Amino acid sequence: MSIVDLFEKIPGQDRLASELQAHFQNPRNSYFFIGPQDAGVLEAAKAFAKAILCLEAGCGKCQSCIAIERNSHPDVAVYERTGPFLMVDDAREIVNLAFRSTSGSKYRIIIVPELDLVGKAAPTLLKSVEEPPESTIFLLLASTEVPELRTLMSRSVVLKFDPLSDEQIYSYLHDVGYSDEVSAEAVRLSAGRWSRAVKLASDPELREKLGLWEELPKLLAQDTAEIIKLADRLISVAGLMEDRRSNEQKKEVKEVTELAKAQGDLRESTVKRLEDQHHRELRRIRTAEFRAGLLLLERYYRNQIVLSGHEPSRHKYLIDVISQIEEAQQALRRNCNEFLMLVALLSRLAGKGS
Repeated sequence: MSIVDLFEKIPGQDRLASELQAHFQNPRNSYFFIGPQDAGVLEAAKAFAKAILCLEAGCGKCQSCIAIERNSHPDVAVYERTGPFLMVDDAREIVNLAFRSTSGSKYRIIIVPELDLVGKAAPTLLKSVEEPPESTIFLLLASTEVPELRTLMSRSVVLKFDPLSDEQIYSYLHDVGYSDEVSAEAVRLSAGRWSRAVKLASDPELREKLGLWEELPKLLAQDTAEIIKLADRLISVAGLMEDRRSNEQKKEVKEVTELAKAQGDLRESTVKRLEDQHHRELRRIRTAEFRAGLLLLERYYRNQIVLSGHEPSRHKYLIDVISQIEEAQQALRRNCNEFLMLVALLSRLAGKGS
């Protein structure tokens, strides 16, 4: 088994897999994965972690590989930030994780998603990345390069993901067995994001519910009560993935607890840390669902601009609508109240707001 084999499930990243192939047997202490969150960045980080810790370079079938996939490996932590940005307290907790002893593995691996939202925590994190314990490996993920990350990147092996086209995502889904219709619908609803398309292709209920965002322009009404009902429906759509992941997390906590008991190393702090991580992950999933819906809505109105031709008034209206959707996206990044955000946005789109 090789890294290249592990990356077969992540399309369009053969170059990246070849680069990592040279690293997993003698890994450096810090790696920076740069690419859109839904291009398979987290999946790639997990694949690399499997290759490093597995006795067969990432077989995908052993206890270690399965635990990493299920987020229940005691020596692999996927750290979720507590707020809209990575705070200094978050960075301190990551540093503390870095200096904990392993539970039997050669390395402790810390995966930090969305590090481009690092805020003011970069200097705190830098200290640990510059002088980490020999047994700690950081896999730092970011969708884009921001100034706050430059020093961290200079201390790391930087790996950049190649962008994927809709055609590449469609071909991948078709090749793994999905029909033409399902593949096309998943690509459309994913707004060109690979990992999102994979989830959608395997989940007809999610595809059906997410389609509500595409129907919004036809459902908008002046009546406030109808707008509130529509906002409630959109919240239920966002809650679908959150509920499913919550059920998976309960199984993960049980697995970690049973494994720790079997090894005689059951500590309340271990379970508490996993539960905290799960809580943060659910928050990220919920935000990602709203973001996915808003992207679909924005894409609808951008397509309308193309179809509007040379009608200045229509063109101006559509630009204003897109601006309002972008404001809602920014509000999400600040951990806004989703219900109030949706009611305000829908009211404006229906012509009720200022």
